[in-house]
Amino acid sequence: MVPIKVVLADDHTLFREGLKRILSLEKDVFVVGEAARGDEVAKVVERTKPDVLLLDLKMPKGDVIQTLLEVHDKNPTARVLILTAFSEDENILNAAKGGAKGYVLKGVSSLTLVQAIKAVHGGGLWIDKELPSAEAFEEIARAQATPYESEPANEAVKSLTKRELEILRLVAEGLTNEEIGKRIFISEKTVKTHLTNIFDKLKVNNRFKAALLIMGRQAEPAAPLVARSEKTR
Repeated sequence: MVPIKVVLADDHTLFREGLKRILSLEKDVFVVGEAARGDEVAKVVERTKPDVLLLDLKMPKGDVIQTLLEVHDKNPTARVLILTAFSEDENILNAAKGGAKGYVLKGVSSLTLVQAIKAVHGGGLWIDKELPSAEAFEEIARAQATPYESEPANEAVKSLTKRELEILRLVAEGLTNEEIGKRIFISEKTVKTHLTNIFDKLKVNNRFKAALLIMGRQAEPAAPLVARSEKTR
């Protein structure tokens, strides 16, 4: 039995306490840390080195994509399972773009939650197939599991200038060219020129593939999607 270290990130203390009680019933699942704010998550992950992070989407002082990027930077092997009350397309897709491996709604049973944790820990993906963007989540997650980040790709990222890296990180956050220009005080045309150079250096042909590289995804075998719905149980 392989122990699974879990960090709970949710701004509701009572909810975290309930999760700890549920997970304490599992012989192989151990809660090693907690975070109540978005800006605390990466620090807790760095200190506790969990296998799985249970992350709420809406937390004080935190943007989900930025939080996911910071978590991956501190602990690239941690698998993130979103546990939230929000089922909108935008939230699901943002979670997938940030590298989450699973998406679970807070209304699921404790059995389903434990199954999701173990599936994600084992290298799989987990999302309720009845969620509106389940297929898109799968597509994005599989794309991130594709070995874009080979050694040549790593070297290509290192070849980017500071400005190019800055722009690419903003792309990974989901900003448009216009928004990037306003953020770093350059014209939209200049942003496009930088992106052209970035694509050439990284040998990619679109923003999504470029963003995957800067997210620091390590090459890993494509994992099967494990989709479950409470209604089918």
